Amino acid sequence: MELVLPLALGMTEESRADAEEVSLVAAGVRGDQAAFAELVRRHQTRVFRLAGRFFRRQEDVEDVAQDTFLTAWRRLATYAARAPFEHWISRVCLRVCYARLGDGRRREAPVGAPDTVVPPHDVAAAIDLERVLARLAPADRFVLLLLDGEGWSVKEIAERVGWTATNVKVRAFRARRRLRRALEGPS
Repeated sequence: MELVLPLALGMTEESRADAEEVSLVAAGVRGDQAAFAELVRRHQTRVFRLAGRFFRRQEDVEDVAQDTFLTAWRRLATYAARAPFEHWISRVCLRVCYARLGDGRRREAPVGAPDTVVPPHDVAAAIDLERVLARLAPADRFVLLLLDGEGWSVKEIAERVGWTATNVKVRAFRARRRLRRALEGPS
């Protein structure tokens, strides 16, 4: 009966999952570490994959993931449930990645996702891509990695990062223009 009732009231499986996560967040805000551990379990794959798009070294990815979940724990009360928790934790992770790129704490240049742009067997092309991406400013790398590396839509980026769709489009246009200039080399 419990499973049928929410569906009978027009709730989809997705909205049930969102409601479940909202209750886990509420429990976490009250200090329930087991509830937060469940949120971590549900979203750790996404956080690690997203961090891996920005950093090559496993230690850097792990640091970003840890910082993401620590920040999420400290700021859990700010989650307003206007969007799925997945969007909120992705935004937290992106901000941690972006801050790490911008503050000089990284030990090596972040890279894109060469396997999504070039075939994995083309090592020379992957190395060239890494070098070109490393020459871009962090903000340019950031928007290109989300659009082309992660495959997010303009709307998804706008929602998850807090920019307008127009801002995402403008940033992407400018980043691609700079990427094109970097590929053409000095003229």
